[in-house]
Amino acid sequence: MDNLNSEQLKEKLTAQYDKFAAKTHEVFVAGREKSKEALHVAVEKTREQMTALGELSVEQGKQFQHYMHRDLDQTSRDLHKLGAQAKDRLNPSRIGAGALDSMAALLHVGSDALLVLSIKADEALTYKAGELTSAGTLTCSKCAHVTDISKSSVIRLCPACQNDTFTKSY
Repeated sequence: MDNLNSEQLKEKLTAQYDKFAAKTHEVFVAGREKSKEALHVAVEKTREQMTALGELSVEQGKQFQHYMHRDLDQTSRDLHKLGAQAKDRLNPSRIGAGALDSMAALLHVGSDALLVLSIKADEALTYKAGELTSAGTLTCSKCAHVTDISKSSVIRLCPACQNDTFTKSY
């Protein structure tokens, strides 16, 4: 890797991160349990396998594991937003009274669980220049400049104000 220039290194890292994400998906799908905990186990197993095979250094494995958890938490936040939108659309004037009670109970349970995850993600998620991230939209925390990212890549400084901290949406 010493012979690679900065752009080549970034391309290699993003390709490795995409491979890490794909392998995590394979491990998760192959498992019997489908829960948040099982997904975290799949990320850990992927890190262990890829470092054992020499595809990633120990440090890269830890970084990719951190980035994957961060990106999964962001996805959870986005799902919470979708749940809130569904609650708005499924109001009493749109649904028959018989189904309304069942739907309301289901939405409250799901919404409460997603809200807890969303709050944790809001508090814990910070995207910094130099880190890897999957596709999405980064918003500068200083000037609110929006940068769309079409594929996994290394986060760069804000082109508008050179800030290094962002929030992300999909």
